[in-house]
Amino acid sequence: MEWYSIDIKIKDEIIKDVITEFAFSIGCKGIEDLDETTFEEDTGLRLFFEEDDDPEIIKNSLLLFFEENGIEDVPEMKAVSIPKTDWREEWKKTYQPVEAGRFLVVPAWMDVHTDKIRILIEPKMAFGTGTHETTKLMLQEISKHDLTGKKVFEAGSGSGILSIAAVKLGAESVTAVDIDEESYDNCKENAHINHADMKIHTKFTTASDYEGENLYDLVLANINRSVLEELIPSFRKITKPKGMIILSGILIEENARMYSRIKEVGGLITDGYYEMNEWCLIRLVKI
Repeated sequence: MEWYSIDIKIKDEIIKDVITEFAFSIGCKGIEDLDETTFEEDTGLRLFFEEDDDPEIIKNSLLLFFEENGIEDVPEMKAVSIPKTDWREEWKKTYQPVEAGRFLVVPAWMDVHTDKIRILIEPKMAFGTGTHETTKLMLQEISKHDLTGKKVFEAGSGSGILSIAAVKLGAESVTAVDIDEESYDNCKENAHINHADMKIHTKFTTASDYEGENLYDLVLANINRSVLEELIPSFRKITKPKGMIILSGILIEENARMYSRIKEVGGLITDGYYEMNEWCLIRLVKI
C-alpha cells in the first residue's frame, strides 16, 4: 500500500490536539508529532493517508476546518508521497533504544544486551514506539505493578507496546483493540516478535468490547483526550472492583477537564498522577 503525508507547521499544543481529533475523522491513518521525532528538524504534525485519499480534498477539508474554528493564521501545509521503504529506513538511520521504567524499547533489527525488560518494536504507521512522553509515562506506570495472573484491556493498542509490556510483567491475557487496520496488523506483528502473541488477543474495536461488566483487572488507554472522556464510563464498567484504569494522551492544561469528567462519571478515585513535559498520566481505581 502506498501512502502520502500532509505536514502542518504548527506549534500550539491545544490546536495540535484539535487537529488530531479532526484528522482521524476524515480518514487519517496515523499522526506523527514532528517535535518528538529524532530525524526531523521541522515542527508540527505529519498526517498519514492512504493513496486513495485525494491530498487536495484533504487539504481543503483542513482549510475549511481552520476557518470554521476561527484559526485565522492558517498554518503552512504540504503533501508528500511516501515510498514504501522510507518509514523503516529512516528509523534504521537514527532510532536508538528508549528506556522507560523497567523496560527498554528496542527496534526489531537491533541486537541490544540489557538488564532491562526488552520490548522489540517493528515501526509502522501505528502509534507507540516509545519516544513520545505519553508512551514513556505509560511504560513507567506499568513498571510499578505486578500483573501476574491479571486480565488486561488496552483501548487504542497502536503498535501493541503497552499490551506487550503487560504480558512481560506477568499478565494472564490482554485484549488489545483498535479501530485502525495498520495498528491491528502492527500489534499482531510486534506481539509475535516478542513471543507474546499467545496471550494478546488483537482485534478491531466493536461495541461488544464494552458490554460486559467487571471483566478486567487493568484497563490501559493512551489515546486522544476527547476519546478518553467519551470512554471513561465504559472503562469503569468493564473494570473489576478495585481494578485500575491508567490513562494518558492528556495535556497537563487539560487535566482539570479530565478530572471533571471523572467526577461526573463517578465510581472512580484518582490514585496517581504524573507529568512529563506538557503531558500527564492519571491512574484511577474503581470503587
